Amino acid sequence: MQSNEIKHIFLVSSTDYFSPLFIDALIEKAGINHETLGVVIFGCGDIESQYPKKIDGVTYFSYEKVNNSIFLNASTITYFSLSALNSAQIREVLELSPQMKSKCYMFITDDEVDRWLWCKDKHGRLVADVKLNITENDLWVLSQQEQFIALNSAFREKLSQVLERCDFCLVDSSVVFDTLPTKSAETLAISVYADEKNKKKSILLGTKPNAFKYQNIKAMLRAFIKAGVHTEYKFVVMWPVKQWRKRLLLDLYLTYLQKIKKQTVDVSVITSLPPLAYTAVVMSCTHLVLQPRGGASTARQLMKWGQGKVYVAKGSHNELFFKDAQNVELCSFSTFDELASSLGKQIDVKANASKINAEEQRSLQELATLYS
Repeated sequence: MQSNEIKHIFLVSSTDYFSPLFIDALIEKAGINHETLGVVIFGCGDIESQYPKKIDGVTYFSYEKVNNSIFLNASTITYFSLSALNSAQIREVLELSPQMKSKCYMFITDDEVDRWLWCKDKHGRLVADVKLNITENDLWVLSQQEQFIALNSAFREKLSQVLERCDFCLVDSSVVFDTLPTKSAETLAISVYADEKNKKKSILLGTKPNAFKYQNIKAMLRAFIKAGVHTEYKFVVMWPVKQWRKRLLLDLYLTYLQKIKKQTVDVSVITSLPPLAYTAVVMSCTHLVLQPRGGASTARQLMKWGQGKVYVAKGSHNELFFKDAQNVELCSFSTFDELASSLGKQIDVKANASKINAEEQRSLQELATLYS
């Protein structure tokens, strides 16, 4: 397709993980014509050979080689998050013309919003901060940004606080993509539903490596033993492959429990997995102990498919996001002892699934309007 026929441009880093899933969802779930979508990638040499996440029917361009007319002629330009990784390129696009601001959309995640709020708490205002991954380009982009894509109930107040203004527009959409491309997710879901009756009681402790510190993992296991529930469940922990010392400490602790305390705890330690295997592991679990922030996409997927209960610390960002913004039922805890004692709490996982699917459909309608 000719670049002047493409209506919607996505400006993404070659290392970005979420943009292919988002674009896939627009095509497969919202019914957006793939021929109207173009992806401009920066940080990648040869797109054909070095960017494996291409979607059939979507046109891809190298940022370093593309003509500026593709941005000037587009109806919308979307970028994902804001950090030192992409703010320089976003600024260059916004500076092409005064009219660019009205059609440039920033997809918001809790990561950057939290960094901005921490910056304001630390300095009293937004400033460049290396430790918080905030640059002068970030600040300039934020001063110009008018359009955001985010769940209104979860992010409008925070954005107003960060920007110290209310003259911005919000496309009221929550996450609409799964942890896998749509067709792969649908195929896996068939197997997951068919095998529901064979699921064993198992608890996933965090959604990614380093979701919880070693001391927290140890404290959770100790609480499960204290409550006498450790024999009923299998535990799954994700561990960074390079942190072998802490892995060794965990193995030594499990050996200590078995040999000295005569307590056998069934713990599986997993390092990195490809998306399909990762999602399959998550769906094999009946419980997820979600870290205070991050991992919302995984928790959402577990609940969307009605496969398990989610536990999260009281007052955490994730509790507020799911309970207040998504209106789903979680199991909240203040201590690990409280967590261990509430594993048998009754949660209507099917009702949660219905709510999340309904919210996804509502959000897809919002996005379909934007990208029509």
